[in-house]
Amino acid sequence: MMVSQPLRVLFIWHHHQPYYKTDGTFLMPWVRMHGIKDYWDMVRMLDDFPKIKQTFNFAPSLLEQILDYLNGAATDTAYLLSRKNPESFSEPDKLSALKTFFMANPERMIKRYTRYAELLAKRGVVKNETELYSVADRFSVQDFRDLQVWWNLSWVGEYSRFDPPFKFYLDKQRDFSEEEKLKLLSAQTEIISRIIPHHMEAVKRKQIEVSVSPFYHPILPLLCDSNIAADANPRTVLPNHRYEYSGDADGQIKSALDYGRSVFGQPPSGMWPSEGSVSNEVLRLMAKNRVNWVATDEAILRKTLTKSGKAVSEDFLERYFPYSFVSGRYPVKIFFRDHNLSDKIGFVYSNWSPDDAAHDFLTNLLRIRKSLVDNYGEKGLSAAVVPVILDGENAWEFYQSDGKDFLRTLYYLISNEPRIETVLPSDVTVNKDRSIKHIEPGSWINGNFDIWIGHEEDNKAWDLLHDARENFERISAKLPAKRRAQAFREITISEGSDWCWWYGDEHKSSQAAEFDELFRYHLKQVYSILRIDAPPQLDEPIKRRVEQLNYRQPARSISPKVGVERVAAGWKNAGFIGQEQLTGAMQKAGLQIKRVSFGNDRTSIYLMIETTEQRPTAKFVIEFLSPVGMTLEIGTSFTCRTDSLQDDLSLSVRYKAGTNLQLQISYGEIKSGEAAFSVSVYDQDTLIDSLPHQGLAKFRLF
Repeated sequence: MMVSQPLRVLFIWHHHQPYYKTDGTFLMPWVRMHGIKDYWDMVRMLDDFPKIKQTFNFAPSLLEQILDYLNGAATDTAYLLSRKNPESFSEPDKLSALKTFFMANPERMIKRYTRYAELLAKRGVVKNETELYSVADRFSVQDFRDLQVWWNLSWVGEYSRFDPPFKFYLDKQRDFSEEEKLKLLSAQTEIISRIIPHHMEAVKRKQIEVSVSPFYHPILPLLCDSNIAADANPRTVLPNHRYEYSGDADGQIKSALDYGRSVFGQPPSGMWPSEGSVSNEVLRLMAKNRVNWVATDEAILRKTLTKSGKAVSEDFLERYFPYSFVSGRYPVKIFFRDHNLSDKIGFVYSNWSPDDAAHDFLTNLLRIRKSLVDNYGEKGLSAAVVPVILDGENAWEFYQSDGKDFLRTLYYLISNEPRIETVLPSDVTVNKDRSIKHIEPGSWINGNFDIWIGHEEDNKAWDLLHDARENFERISAKLPAKRRAQAFREITISEGSDWCWWYGDEHKSSQAAEFDELFRYHLKQVYSILRIDAPPQLDEPIKRRVEQLNYRQPARSISPKVGVERVAAGWKNAGFIGQEQLTGAMQKAGLQIKRVSFGNDRTSIYLMIETTEQRPTAKFVIEFLSPVGMTLEIGTSFTCRTDSLQDDLSLSVRYKAGTNLQLQISYGEIKSGEAAFSVSVYDQDTLIDSLPHQGLAKFRLF
């Protein structure tokens, strides 16, 4: 079949880790673990598909840490614990092992291995450190050593695990020796050593392009002027102090480009701004630094066109045409991320069979191609490109075979489909009639900056950063050049986006306290280098501790009739979790979650969510980690996605909204075990409340 013009697809995989180092040791192991799995596998896979072109975007903070591992300049706390002989484990070592060495997706990365699943069952579900102490007594020295091996082995990627020496461990399964364990850890370093050279080889053969993000991954528009958050969302509550350091943003851009050149041997031509965050001032800085292209989300284009009075078509095909931002001599090419396709890879396809997911993606591309031809003719394809942009590491642990079955099938289909071709950003030119001099500020998340500013915790972090930056400005001119550079580096690390990602209620992590510790550590380093006293607030956690909750386990199984207004009898034996105080001078006005009741019978799980008021625009998001991974969204519409391995899962959800929200979730026979979930409520995409505020609520299943 002769095809005059294929649809061009632009894949940009964003590789990013924040700066984890404190006192010469990485507090978290994720550079190493994603290195041996994703950063190697993603580029290695392309050797098998020469027609597939990809762009890999690196945060320099990640590259710097990869090189630290290879140069022996640092290692991580989990590596040190992995090397330690469990015969000499202290009680704190045992607790750390039981926390650290199960940090992997249970269904995809633990239960696929008999011995690792056995160790998980032996640990069981623990709610606090007191229970963890009792669990530690169940583990023998050999159990702990096998656990060390299996955690480090489970993170080895699909393109390495069947090669020596890793296949040996898969075959042996248990009873590993100290010598065997240490050999495994050494082999991880060899994988990491391949990452940068292999990217350079792929660049030379013009199969990939390497780009960078700003050095320590800051939200650039907020560095230029934190008040711009209120332009993106007028409801945003701003910090007490305005942060206005466009020179810092400029430095984060310039140093990233310079570092990318030093690592890969040629200057990166483009940049994925951290979290796709853009503004007019940021794009002017990009132009000043001769950045050829940037990318952001389609929501930013829609806002920009709408605000400028330009028509937006019903199916919004405009997102597939890059624009030039004109500022001075050097225009900046802007790509707009297809939100639906990118998020399907990031959040949806992990629940599908690899073949179904790959064919669905291709079907979507062909549908887009047809729409473009129908509306613009064949000539439209020569100007259009479909940008698919997402993290290149975080989604894969939720997929079968770490996503490799899906990606290999997808790459095969595209390679053999003449109506589709993959391109690099530098291959794409922009039509002269598509230029803009203004862009609406925002990020890829809801077109605003609410994830990083506006919450009480976020704003406290910004105010502490502002104070440190002001002290640096006041004192730095008097410092020797070396100390001034050291202090400023700590400032730029503290400007990174990851700290505020975990502040507030939007995201939950078992390591939120560590991120909080890292942020305050780097700010304290600023004061230490300046040789002035740090404010005492930096010794106090910003991330609030898990709130005191009223909590009760179900007394026995329950079978309430969902939708019946008189609910007391049916829920009498339910468990519940509730806010301890919803009255008094400190009560927050507006919609809050008062209590969530829960329980189950042989066929269904039941939830009842009670709130302080009803609001027609409210949307409830209920996330289950177990017994089945699923996310339910209930508002003006209903959506559900699952993370289950069960291909034959038959899920049905019945719910009734009124003075409270009642749900009946059925998916087959309920087996004994544990359910773990959280509830959040949003109003117009703004998070209002969640329960619990941190972590998960858990209850036993009957």
